[in-house]
Amino acid sequence: MADKVRRQRPRRRVCWALVAVLLADLLALSDTLAVMSVDLGSESMKVAIVKPGVPMEIVLNKESRRKTPVIVTLKENERFFGDSAASMAIKNPKATLRYFQHLLGKQADNPHVALYQARFPEHELTFDPQRQTVHFQISSQLQFSPEEVLGMVLNYSRSLAEDFAEQPIKDAVITVPVFFNQAERRAVLQAARMAGLKVLQLINDNTATALSYGVFRRKDINTT
Repeated sequence: MADKVRRQRPRRRVCWALVAVLLADLLALSDTLAVMSVDLGSESMKVAIVKPGVPMEIVLNKESRRKTPVIVTLKENERFFGDSAASMAIKNPKATLRYFQHLLGKQADNPHVALYQARFPEHELTFDPQRQTVHFQISSQLQFSPEEVLGMVLNYSRSLAEDFAEQPIKDAVITVPVFFNQAERRAVLQAARMAGLKVLQLINDNTATALSYGVFRRKDINTT
């Protein structure tokens, strides 16, 4: 085990060395440019930004934490995210959604849909005959697809990044779990479009590896 750990350390140092080079290259770009990275997990997400004059920084949420729970509470006229949503889970279990990424890109007859319903019986899943998928039925007036819910989360992450960067952000790199298939990845891209985000690259999790792979390359970013 110790030998394995030792073998991994040089690769990690090389990875972050590549990140440093890529970020230094970004600093020469337009002074209006800011790009965010969203490391999307099943339970939480991390947001980072790159902008001229500033090294890559992890964005702190409103609770001054690096990790934000991927939880949403949806009411008639209000939306709550992260820790604020988690605190409402007991009083509003039906309207508080978590682990909804497990439904991304899934047809209604997919076994994972039944497993999700069994795990979270407080949520009402309704059939969408047009897309052959499911919606979260929050109330008689409110229903949302998993992609729409994720779009809200991505839009929230963008608001955190914009507050931190003090400028608008439209470009993003999104990392997803390595086990995501093509349908799930397409669903993430659809959610990003709903949030008004241009996805420069969508790749497997591990943000550092994503950056070293070159997702923030000069040719991938349109500054016009």
